[in-house]
Amino acid sequence: MILIYCPDLTARKQYIFKHIFRRILQIDYQITDELNVFVSHEGTKFSYGKKPLGEETFIWAHGLLSEQGIENQDIEMVYWDDLPAFFPAPERSDVPFDIFAASFYLITRYEEYFPQVKDEQGRYSPQESLAFKNDFLDKPLIDLWIKKFARLLLGTPEAGQKNKLRQTIGIEVASFNKYSKRGIIVNTTFLWRHLKKLQLRKAWYQLKALMNFTEDPYDNSIEILSKFKKLRLTRNKVKENIPLMIFFFHLGNYNDFNTGVTYKSKSYVEAIKHIADYVKVGLRFSSNTAAQDIAIEEKRFEELVKRPLKHTMAAYSKISMPGHYKLLVDTKTMEDYSMGYVDQPGFRASTCYPFYFYDLDFEVQTPLLIHPYTVHYNSLTHKTRSGQLAVLKKLQQQVEEVNGNFVIQFYYEHFDKEVKSHALEILENTIDE
Repeated sequence: MILIYCPDLTARKQYIFKHIFRRILQIDYQITDELNVFVSHEGTKFSYGKKPLGEETFIWAHGLLSEQGIENQDIEMVYWDDLPAFFPAPERSDVPFDIFAASFYLITRYEEYFPQVKDEQGRYSPQESLAFKNDFLDKPLIDLWIKKFARLLLGTPEAGQKNKLRQTIGIEVASFNKYSKRGIIVNTTFLWRHLKKLQLRKAWYQLKALMNFTEDPYDNSIEILSKFKKLRLTRNKVKENIPLMIFFFHLGNYNDFNTGVTYKSKSYVEAIKHIADYVKVGLRFSSNTAAQDIAIEEKRFEELVKRPLKHTMAAYSKISMPGHYKLLVDTKTMEDYSMGYVDQPGFRASTCYPFYFYDLDFEVQTPLLIHPYTVHYNSLTHKTRSGQLAVLKKLQQQVEEVNGNFVIQFYYEHFDKEVKSHALEILENTIDE
């Protein structure tokens, strides 16, 4: 058991201590503001504040965790051996920066609460992030700090995260079909593009798919599931860890932003139920959703699959801090998979561990569990097969080093049979790792 001396305990400190010690390190800890209790404790202990009490392990406190509200923070980058860090300690501290304040700043996405440059989809741009600007976007920096801190505190080289590496594959289904069962406007637009670019083979393929003379280009679910089922049978025999696969289905109303197959389609509903027999299914919320839309789509999902909604994500990972998560907190939804960058590999929240959403406006930890993803296949499509595998391997090694969760996201359209893609191979590679 670790004893922490902290004379000024705030909601922010409680949140980050619990995340680090209980959820990641899985170590019992207690917090005290009584000096005699701390001094008499003979086990592992450290103090957290402005000045050390004596010769104990001491971590200097920057002050962010004692504040309320959102204020501009001066960020000065330093290094803790080979790891970048910020909020440097001006005086004696056994860690040369405030590891708790820095972790809180990154995991709550503090920087995303300020006015920002957004991409064409209205999403926070990775180029605006502290991680990108300081070259640590490809590192689960919080987890690396924690592993190093645990070794320092406990004095043993094997100290660190005790969790087992877990892999999750998310597939976001904006539309289950490319041509068939889509609207007239969508198909007219596709056909016009094919003819304008003299892509006569694609135009002919589209017409055949619409007349049910050939399968739709998006008809890949059976092949995807077969690879997963084969792995599950193999690993069940040796009791190995099986990756989690989640299909996130769109069930929103048809409009200018959401033009997929309607949730009223009988074949679409049957496909969702079939897939739900083999893997996890979740809900992909529509673009530009309001609270009323979320409630309606949640009800549709639960009526369709006959089970409570647990896994969700925002369309195209379009989350605006803290708006989207606040909408989810007001529902029964408890787990979201939208935290990541669609066009840039890396760790948006600088961690590969799930964490609870902390509402900086109300200074409270919510029940919403966020599963950050490490890489979206969309960010790899411009690379060659070997380039994609190299990025994947590097990120997998980073996650494996801290025994975290490796989450990769795909769009269902990445498996389009009309497009030359390595998506299926990358999917299989991820499953086999």
